[in-house]
Amino acid sequence: MLTKLVLFAVILEAHIIVDFHMQGILAKLKQESEWLNHPEYDDMYKNDWAIAMWLHAFEWTFVVMLPLAYLHHWEITKAFVICFVVNMVVHAVTDHLKANMRDISLVADQTIHILQILAMIYFLG
Repeated sequence: MLTKLVLFAVILEAHIIVDFHMQGILAKLKQESEWLNHPEYDDMYKNDWAIAMWLHAFEWTFVVMLPLAYLHHWEITKAFVICFVVNMVVHAVTDHLKANMRDISLVADQTIHILQILAMIYFLG
């Protein structure tokens, strides 16, 4: 039980670092309105926010899953890959709902991400 609590704390800290400190310019660029309201907007840029969203989702998933990869001695199984892909998609969709659709709050966004962490620990920890 203590191992799971420590694992949760480590992954939660990784989440905080990536979602709040490392996101940098991606926080702005993943917002569709940032592109649409740019003074030099061109239709060519209309979907560029999506690239930033997927880059952030990949970055978050990669960093938060590092402790699990270490725990499993860097053996990347089918379950690990499935978990990686699911986490990336859930993170991107959640952030899109918050940043672009404005359908969920920061509280809901963070609750979903913490549930992702708990699911990772349950399935892979």
